[in-house]
Amino acid sequence: MGDATDPAVAKSLIDRIAAEVGPPEVLVNTIGMFRLGEAVAATPEDLRVLMDVNLGTALWLSQAVEPYMRQRGKGSIVHVSARPATDPTAGMAAYGLSKAALSHLIRILDLELRPHGIRVNAVAPQLIDTTANRALFPAEVLAQAVRPEAIANVIAFLAGDLAAPVSGAIVPAYGA
Repeated sequence: MGDATDPAVAKSLIDRIAAEVGPPEVLVNTIGMFRLGEAVAATPEDLRVLMDVNLGTALWLSQAVEPYMRQRGKGSIVHVSARPATDPTAGMAAYGLSKAALSHLIRILDLELRPHGIRVNAVAPQLIDTTANRALFPAEVLAQAVRPEAIANVIAFLAGDLAAPVSGAIVPAYGA
């Protein structure tokens, strides 16, 4: 499809969805990237890539879907943040910074879009039980990991009508 960090690609994708299936009522953004690394060793490339993927994609997709939702007078946007966004974590500097910026964006979008009937929220897992993470982390760390299905359930709640009064929330999904 293209580079999700490119605003034109995000707009083209949302426009195509709107043309083929109708105006989007919900946007769920699970696009993200993770890199380990201490702050003292972070490179400009680490910071740039993680900000582009974890923050930029969320902003561009939100901008692209907003006109459709505004026209309908309602909509729900759910992004995936992370626990290191609010709880500083050693060894995850650029990642934590990019997710902190995303969480702040959630709150800004809430202030700007809620008056138009558009809710903006996020789920914030600590560690997701994925194949990639199983290869990266030791078993004792993975014992605390959250199954992707559990995160999907939180996303479904935030996107759905039961969460109608919820906007601007960063919902923790930290696991066991």
